[in-house]
Amino acid sequence: MPSSTSSLVPQATRGPNGYFPSPYSVDTLQGDLRTTLLPVAIMALVSFLSTLGLTCFITYRLVSWRKYYRTYPGYNQYLLLIFNLILADCQQSIAFLISFHWIAKNGILAPTAACFIQGWFVQVGDVSSGIWVLSIAIHTWYAVVRGRKVEYVRFCCCLVGVWVFTMLLAVIGPIAHPKNYFVSTGAWCWINQDYKSYRLGLLYFWIFLSQFGSVVIYTSIFCLLRHRIKQVPPASRSASSEKISRAARLMVIYPIAYVALSLPLPAGRLAVWSGAKVSLTFHCIGATLMTSCGFIDTILYTLTRRVLIREIGDVSTSLSFSLADRTVATRTVLSGGDGVVIALGKRSKKKQGTNPSDSTEDIWDIVKTASFEVRSDTLHEQRASASSVEEDSIAGSISL
Repeated sequence: MPSSTSSLVPQATRGPNGYFPSPYSVDTLQGDLRTTLLPVAIMALVSFLSTLGLTCFITYRLVSWRKYYRTYPGYNQYLLLIFNLILADCQQSIAFLISFHWIAKNGILAPTAACFIQGWFVQVGDVSSGIWVLSIAIHTWYAVVRGRKVEYVRFCCCLVGVWVFTMLLAVIGPIAHPKNYFVSTGAWCWINQDYKSYRLGLLYFWIFLSQFGSVVIYTSIFCLLRHRIKQVPPASRSASSEKISRAARLMVIYPIAYVALSLPLPAGRLAVWSGAKVSLTFHCIGATLMTSCGFIDTILYTLTRRVLIREIGDVSTSLSFSLADRTVATRTVLSGGDGVVIALGKRSKKKQGTNPSDSTEDIWDIVKTASFEVRSDTLHEQRASASSVEEDSIAGSISL
């Protein structure tokens, strides 16, 4: 008797028609499955068109940047992260676009090229979108909390590394089980139900890690920013503080949207593993929500990027000490009895003109300088008041 338990795992074998038998292949869509697959396909089409359009737009701006910017927008790390997230969402939408094929065929047939392509893009799209959301959260935390920026070459290496890691997770299964890894799972093609450990280790773990990690990171950032803003007295709060508050609220939209849209589908799968009965209609609803991530992310990027860049850019400009060499105060202003000592940290140089690199990376600098701006205004008022008193005394002495 063989020591390995792999022989106990059921293996899908081709039938007389060349396809796997049920449940590895569905010859005819039963019940209302054909109807419930239609919203999945339509939303996938909407997400595909929106992400493709945004990808082309950003690519065009990156290529012909000299027409619109004075500095290369590709140096904006936040923009590159969003760009990669959109690429991941586009691949996810391609996976569920194949639902149109199953509706036309009135069946989900495996092994076929369409089944393999759908299973591949489901794996790559779901995992990569989650990892990129988590990457954006980590990058924002590093820039906001630590007040630092990843060196550009290392940052680009990390971008490549994320895709290499995603592809590595995707190829493990097909290499280990080349004949029957992607089969019908009820409403679309994905990892064979006989390989549950692959489903858990290669997809669900990374989705839940991205969801939990993003929520924790963004919550800590949001609370920290709110705490910093509250340290400034309400009567002394400047326009910068109000803009930071709005920016902080916008930052939590991405993880909220991702968790809300991506949680139902894996949660339903896990419920099935625990013995609960979950209908294919619920799975189709979850798939519709998940494939809408591309469309929602496109809307969020279009709206929040303009707000963040405009408000943060305005604040950064108002805090500039010079247009050619802008030095940001990164520590608290210490006031003495007769004067003020300003402790300066790192210097950040920004060229005059349109700066496409303004993003959430500047938020921490603005938070740090908010107190300086308030104290600086107070100092100017005190000096103006002292000068006025001095002038009055001089005028009085002259009149005497």
